[in-house]
Amino acid sequence: MELIVLDENFDIMGPVPLFRTLIWVRRYQQPGCFELHVSTDYFPLLNSGRYLYRNDAEELGVIDEVNYSQDENGGRQAYAKGNFAEILLAARVIETVTALAGSVEMAMRALVERTAISPSDADRKIKHLRLGELSGISGSLDTQATGDNLSDKLYEIGNAQEISHRVRYDYLTNDLAFEVWQGKDRRDSQEVNSWAIFSNSFYNIRNVVYNRNSSQYKNFAYVAGSGEGLERVIVTVDLRQPGEERRELWVDARDLQQKDGNNNPISLSAYRAQLVQRGREKLAEYRKVETVNSGVDAKANLVYKKDFDLGDYCTYINTEINVATDKRITEIMETYEGGKEELAVTFGNDEILTVRQLIRREA
Repeated sequence: MELIVLDENFDIMGPVPLFRTLIWVRRYQQPGCFELHVSTDYFPLLNSGRYLYRNDAEELGVIDEVNYSQDENGGRQAYAKGNFAEILLAARVIETVTALAGSVEMAMRALVERTAISPSDADRKIKHLRLGELSGISGSLDTQATGDNLSDKLYEIGNAQEISHRVRYDYLTNDLAFEVWQGKDRRDSQEVNSWAIFSNSFYNIRNVVYNRNSSQYKNFAYVAGSGEGLERVIVTVDLRQPGEERRELWVDARDLQQKDGNNNPISLSAYRAQLVQRGREKLAEYRKVETVNSGVDAKANLVYKKDFDLGDYCTYINTEINVATDKRITEIMETYEGGKEELAVTFGNDEILTVRQLIRREA
């Protein structure tokens, strides 16, 4: 592994050949993050740098916070924190009514191109950002957005359809490529990809924490759009499983107007489809929380980034607590410290944690 600090134009400022701790958190449903603890010799480099490049990873770190401290005994420490390059999209908002319809992948790409790659106001362009390769993601949507944060909207759309996006850095061309992507299906119920089964019986998991919480769960939404009183357009979205109890949510979608991006009226059926999409997106924020946070032996029978990776749908079996479930890998935390490597994997949908809540450490 090589760590290199880059400036805002991706010019090399210098390497970080030695460090005390590196935490590299890859996420599927929100921007990933990192934390690097180093000797104070490297503080000037980190303090003047913009990006942290790691030659064995697809992610590019954006340095948001640096810290230098000295205690009363003269002990000195330094660290840098930040998110991955997807966070750059959070610097833009969707400033006008924007219709998103058809292929979900094409709609997400068009939204980024219009807002951050080729905007009407050239000052809004994010430097070095371009569209990457098409992934061929299936799925469609029909919605509109106004005033949303670009990053939040992309994750909102993706989380509702179990897809994600990334901003991939190319070290050779200094490009940032926006791509929509989806993890592989590695469940033992399919025959397309090799299976990824995590189980205490296979001795490839350790330090298990299982959590299930349905206190905030909703599965039925009333979505209210434009209009007043009895004339207000209201649709329902029912995501219940057979025999499941009904748990309702009210969604105020008055911001969705019965007009397209050019202020022309749209049909009632098209408008109702947009309201249904909004309902699905909101219900995705009220899912059942069921997660397995587990240490994974990356040197056991499954090889990290070959047999399983972020976003993959995997089978998890723990015979001690009688839990057998299929879950997507939504987070992978890599920790490098004292010459040791640790891998912690989150299966399933967890409550959203901020960067600092998740990896806060004493300076």
